[in-house]
Amino acid sequence: MARILSYGAGLVGSFICDELAKSGHDVTAIALNHQDVPMLEKVRNDLSFSIIEQDAISHLADCDLSEYDLILNLLPGRIGDSIREILISNGAKVCDLAFSDNSPDRFSELAKQSGASMIHDCGIAPGVSNMVVMSEQNRLPTLKSVKIRVGGNPLHQDSDWSYCAPFSPTDVIEEYTRPARIRTGGKEKEVPAISDRHIFIAGNHSEMEAFLTDGLRSLLTNPDLTCESLSEYTVRWPGHIEKFLDLRSSGALDEQTLVQQWAYTTDRSEFTYMDITITQNNGPAIHWEFDIPGIDESKGRFWPSMAVATGIPFLVACEALLNDRIQGIQSPDNYYSDLDEIVNRLQSLGAEITRTELK
Repeated sequence: MARILSYGAGLVGSFICDELAKSGHDVTAIALNHQDVPMLEKVRNDLSFSIIEQDAISHLADCDLSEYDLILNLLPGRIGDSIREILISNGAKVCDLAFSDNSPDRFSELAKQSGASMIHDCGIAPGVSNMVVMSEQNRLPTLKSVKIRVGGNPLHQDSDWSYCAPFSPTDVIEEYTRPARIRTGGKEKEVPAISDRHIFIAGNHSEMEAFLTDGLRSLLTNPDLTCESLSEYTVRWPGHIEKFLDLRSSGALDEQTLVQQWAYTTDRSEFTYMDITITQNNGPAIHWEFDIPGIDESKGRFWPSMAVATGIPFLVACEALLNDRIQGIQSPDNYYSDLDEIVNRLQSLGAEITRTELK
């Protein structure tokens, strides 16, 4: 049994903490306003871990991190990034899910000095997407292009946003505003977010819209990935991003209002979809497709799809850290050997995952 401290316990984080506690670990989460999250309100009485109502910064000021075998950074991007240096300087083992535009790689030298270990970006995308790409790079002679499309959405469109945020809405807004870093013609470049919009058929979910966002992360800097073009797109129902752009251009865009309007509710079925198309210089293209269903208590699914889609790879990463298989600061690209385990666990929870060679 490990002693685990989690900073953050939102929709995704609570699934992670609950699973770790049910596995026999002693888990304590530092989180604010957990009772105001509808999903947590529903399951609050059955949670298997302890929650302390306190903000992360004030807790860190008085906490002896050496008492814990593993630290989880499950805070929203900007807040999560603000505590990384403290965690690493204390020599902690850290599993990190704070999606910010600042990579923890900048603390690599500090981690060497302190003996810290961290794996970051270990969700569905970035995370599983990185692992798929690197597993194919290892299998195939040369890659020409990689195109990733991913998003968590309600099962059906509505007359409003056709969206509910499965993780921090403020992080979603940052996705829509931060320039997207891509690779084209072998060179990295920045392009405006929400560019290259296109309609496509998302598996069994009819037409959806994809647009460029900044999600490639460590794939762009991995020296072992020899690929001319790299891009990642967020997937939404048609009309969603047009409404966002109209509000922004009119000056009526209010972040706090969006956070309220996009709040996750338990009365809407949702799903997480991802496809990854990898083309070779010679040979067939490879197409991976992930379709991860949401809550269906009749089938034993009690958590939203994005909690599962993000939580399962994160839990596998936690196990790698606890078993001392992660040294220094690493990204999911570096431990893609765990991909099969993640796929198997997702499938056991109802996910449909396929790998197809396209003629």
